[in-house]
Amino acid sequence: MEKLKNTLKIISFDVDGTLVNLEYNDLIWFKEIPELVAKKKKINFEKSLKYVYEEYAKLGEHNLNWYDINYWITYFRLKVSPKKILEKYESQVKIFPEVIPLLEELKKNFILIVITAMPREFLVPKMKKLEKYFKFSFSALSDFKELKNSEIYSKISKTLNVCPEQILHIGDHWEFDYLAAQKAGMNAIYLDRSNTKKGNFVVNNLTEIKRVIRDKYNN
Repeated sequence: MEKLKNTLKIISFDVDGTLVNLEYNDLIWFKEIPELVAKKKKINFEKSLKYVYEEYAKLGEHNLNWYDINYWITYFRLKVSPKKILEKYESQVKIFPEVIPLLEELKKNFILIVITAMPREFLVPKMKKLEKYFKFSFSALSDFKELKNSEIYSKISKTLNVCPEQILHIGDHWEFDYLAAQKAGMNAIYLDRSNTKKGNFVVNNLTEIKRVIRDKYNN
């Protein structure tokens, strides 16, 4: 374990799709917002969902506003506070079953952090049961006004005063998590819960991380 501790200091996790499932986000973006739009426009839910989905798609996930609930409330001219929406579905946050046992084990030897693309207000309800395991949390949008990219990962390494090589980042987005973290010089694991990619640094659930850490750092 000494060698492992000396080489790898920090393990970083994405949040959505990695630590918690996407149900909370989906309820907000594909249920609550379309319901409010349907009420405002006096149309049925199916029509509203189609319209809302098309508006999201026009913007796309590379646009910062895509992640911003305040932007969409203004865009659709809804009379509701973001806080009210976020709190409404807090009880629906679901942590993947392997997460807490894994964090209990990893925290003995590593500093644990989270790096998410989502604004911090989305992070708060998701981390209520998990925050005790993490020393730092970073929101690319709230803290850096950018999406997750290699520059963000480099800035986080500098903030933490460690070499990128001493950080292992795990996430479920091929571009924003795996490729961007690698480009910054970090170690990276791609979490592919759909089991479509293969490779030494692809895992299908988080329990496999222990094997990857053991294989890479304990040879």
